[in-house]
Amino acid sequence: MAPLPQLVKATPQGGTIHKYQLSGGKTSFLRYLGCYLGTCKFCNDIEEASEFVSSIELSPKTL
Repeated sequence: MAPLPQLVKATPQGGTIHKYQLSGGKTSFLRYLGCYLGTCKFCNDIEEASEFVSSIELSPKTL
């Protein structure tokens, strides 16, 4: 059984990054899922996921 996703980071605006262990064939992959307001993207590393979440979050000035 695959381990459950782990919350790695949550932003003040509500964005989240979870770490996932995924299997494909005989290989296991570590991926990060960046999400904000229902828009999500699987990324190869935490930096890519952080950049994605930052790019789609509303800045506090526009709220």
